[in-house]
Amino acid sequence: MSISGSSSLGWAASSSQRSSYSLSQGGSARVSAGGAGFGSGGLSLGLGGAGGFGAGLGGGLGAGLGGGFGAGLGGGFGGGLGGGLGGGLGGSAAFSLGRSLTSGGLSSTLNVGGARVAPQLLSRATEKQTLAGLNERFYAYVEKVKQLQLENQTLQTQLNLLTGGTATSGPDSSAPVNYELQLTDLRNTVETLTLENVRHEIELDNVRGAAEELKTKYELELGVKFQLDADIAAMKRDIEAASELRSVLEQRFSAALDDLEFLKKTQEEELTSLQSKLGTSAETSVSLIEVDAAKSFDLTTALNKMRAEYEKSVQQHKEDAETYFRAKIEEINTETAKTSEVVATVKTEITSTKKELQTLNAELQSLLAVNYTLESNLAEVVARSSVGVAEYQAQITSYESAIESAKVELHKIIVNYQELLDIKQALDVEISTYKKLLEGEDIKFPELEVLSGGTYTYSSDTGFQKKESSSVDLI
Repeated sequence: MSISGSSSLGWAASSSQRSSYSLSQGGSARVSAGGAGFGSGGLSLGLGGAGGFGAGLGGGLGAGLGGGFGAGLGGGFGGGLGGGLGGGLGGSAAFSLGRSLTSGGLSSTLNVGGARVAPQLLSRATEKQTLAGLNERFYAYVEKVKQLQLENQTLQTQLNLLTGGTATSGPDSSAPVNYELQLTDLRNTVETLTLENVRHEIELDNVRGAAEELKTKYELELGVKFQLDADIAAMKRDIEAASELRSVLEQRFSAALDDLEFLKKTQEEELTSLQSKLGTSAETSVSLIEVDAAKSFDLTTALNKMRAEYEKSVQQHKEDAETYFRAKIEEINTETAKTSEVVATVKTEITSTKKELQTLNAELQSLLAVNYTLESNLAEVVARSSVGVAEYQAQITSYESAIESAKVELHKIIVNYQELLDIKQALDVEISTYKKLLEGEDIKFPELEVLSGGTYTYSSDTGFQKKESSSVDLI
């Protein structure tokens, strides 16, 4: 088993997606979308002078390369990470990507070529999801703007109905102006609360996007850690197998040495016994050897020669066996040293990865706390705005009732004024008649119809009298 490579693993996640908002006064509403480049986003809200409301949205995709690779992810998520960090991580895209980056083993992961493929894999794997998330966010913003425009038009219509009546002259003509000023203040307050609500929603969405990005980074690192743990387990099994093979080879080497020693002793004993036998036979048959000296040969020299050849062969086999076993032991030691270096490197990488995971977990917890705080603030603002709108609606209702009462009173005053004007005209006619009578003129007055419902007649004795209308039945 050979493992090459000494460079350390490193992943740097970078987020280049930012969101901002701005409030401005303008005469018309507008909606804009897009961005000049990657890694920028913004939302602008415009408040018209006559209650018009507008919004603009800019969005982008952020992606960058650090020590390894980085990505900026967009899109909000709700419900926290309760079910997302448990057993559900095994099927996520980031977890699968982290495993695939190290699935080829440490030799392919530590290689430079593998490091070049990682950003491409990340870009291809997350591009569609990022664009889909940005499209969903843009659609949500546009829908929110449309809803706010409809609400603004509704409020504008209600205000026009409340303040759009004809002005009447009378004692209380300044009351509608005061009501209109109060309604304008209430309208500005409602619009301010609406813009504040939108701002909190934008901040909450940004925090959710950052939390989603950290969740994706965490899943990616978790996938890498899972694959590295699997590789370490496989390496441990290889180390155990190599250790077992080494022990077996050492046992075989010891057994071969024992066999060699045993063979040496056996051969020495056989040579000793042969020499003793050959010496005894030489003493008993000296005459035969002397008689047949011309035909005999030196057995001692032959045996010594055979012994030398046998010892030489045994020594050669011993040297070959020692050379073979030494080569095997050196190879096993080399593999063990390489495996130990790789294990140390992997342990270092695991330690750094654990530190990064702890840092990411701390950031995630802080972002979750900020998210919870913003949600609480948003709920509080919504509750306050609801209560304020209800109070303002009650005040508007009371003002409408007061306006209606003032209109009724004004109508009564106008009717009374008209009646008094009719009586005044009748009295003017009577005074003119008295003047003419005093001057001695004989005047015949016609019947006067002054007010509806009565006829007045004049005589010199009684003056003006109201003549009751009577009906005559014709038979």
